[in-house]
Amino acid sequence: MTASDSQPLRLGLLGAGLIARQHLLALAKTPGIQAVGITSRTRAKAEALAAEFGLPHVADSAEELVAAARPDALLVLVSPEAMAPVAASCLELGLPLFLEKPVGLCVAEAENIARLAEEKRVPNMVGYNRRHYSVFRKGLARLRQHGRLLAVHIEGSERMAVARATGRFSEATLRGWLYANATHTIDLLRHFGGEPEEVHALCASLREPLGDQFAACLRFPGGVLGSYTANWHSPGGWGVVLKGEGVTVEFRPLETCRVTLADGTTEVIEPDQEDVGVKPGFTGQLAAFAQLVRTGVLAPPSQDLAGALATMRLAERLSCAPRPLASA
Repeated sequence: MTASDSQPLRLGLLGAGLIARQHLLALAKTPGIQAVGITSRTRAKAEALAAEFGLPHVADSAEELVAAARPDALLVLVSPEAMAPVAASCLELGLPLFLEKPVGLCVAEAENIARLAEEKRVPNMVGYNRRHYSVFRKGLARLRQHGRLLAVHIEGSERMAVARATGRFSEATLRGWLYANATHTIDLLRHFGGEPEEVHALCASLREPLGDQFAACLRFPGGVLGSYTANWHSPGGWGVVLKGEGVTVEFRPLETCRVTLADGTTEVIEPDQEDVGVKPGFTGQLAAFAQLVRTGVLAPPSQDLAGALATMRLAERLSCAPRPLASA
């Protein structure tokens, strides 16, 4: 039985890793939602998080969690390689699902999960938290005060050496890094520009099987132009530049916003309080998921499995059979 608007929404968590802790921190700042139980492949980790955040139930399976804690919905926060099989099993439970990205380490896995969710009519949302950055919303609104969006330029360089050195990620996840992590910035092409009408992509590989050097030009609805570049083995990071009529809005790093006007004046836009002290975007996406559970409506800028699949298909187009770089 789903909670009414006057009752807290009860959420059960699957997974007890670093990302689960970030969600619990955001839950503590989000009114009207409470975590009521957790399960994890490693019970000790689940027990530790339950003790830290006051969760009343620790279960050994999703089925046990649902029976014991009676959640209204589930947050699936497992590792990238586990996401597709765990999501498939959770769809059988019939509860609304929030799925951390990626929903698979290849397009075929995401297609299968999206198909199952549609067949079973399970409300769902995928956690591309950057869509919920307050600086993105405010920066785009500032641009539109001056007129149209003209261009979207995104740099999505990954720190592959760091990712491999941490030892946190399996080889399967590292090989599928294009989907496991790079889709965060690739998704921003769709977030700001819409569904691309044309994509012209070049890709090369220094070391990674799906490519690690990317350069693409895109055309979006209304004639908006875009570019995407990424160099995974060179110093750099993530950045977004939006070009408007007499205004440029830059997010570099993504959590910051700087507006430059045609007369040279600049303005720094600060994030909302909801993005301070927790992982930015997490409280916003939790509120959006709560609205989905209560009303059945997933409001923009959130996206469901179908939207996440569109982002993964775009990533596949950007990869486009990478050519190996010539030896020095």
